[in-house]
Amino acid sequence: MTGEEVHALAEIRQLLARCTQAGDARKGDAYAQCYAADGVLALQHETISGREAIRAWMKAPSVIPAPAGGGPGFVSHHLTTCHVDFTGPDEATARTYWMVTSASGLDHNGFYVDRLAREDGEWLIAHRRPRTLWISPDSVLHAG
Repeated sequence: MTGEEVHALAEIRQLLARCTQAGDARKGDAYAQCYAADGVLALQHETISGREAIRAWMKAPSVIPAPAGGGPGFVSHHLTTCHVDFTGPDEATARTYWMVTSASGLDHNGFYVDRLAREDGEWLIAHRRPRTLWISPDSVLHAG
């Protein structure tokens, strides 16, 4: 790995962490800034194209229902193993595993498949495809 790639890898890992924390906190502006202007978020049943559409999606009410009984709810994504392949000086792909905790414990897990691009000197997500591998029977995704 070259010195430039080591530096880029650190920037990419910071990007992925920043995106995850902004998403958990429902900070639409910060989340959208992690994507390229024409970035794509390819969800299982919906594809959101463009930074502004991604911002609007994140600022809308959460797709995760509020917990029954009015108790506080949260989801917290924890990034684990991440492998980055540099496909060019300003392009890379990444596969990152994640686990989500909620008030019920380990809630669900899966991985992101990301295509990354450096634009104006900044690494951004050009295309993200999240995939869920497992969902707990007690998951917040089943609430509501």
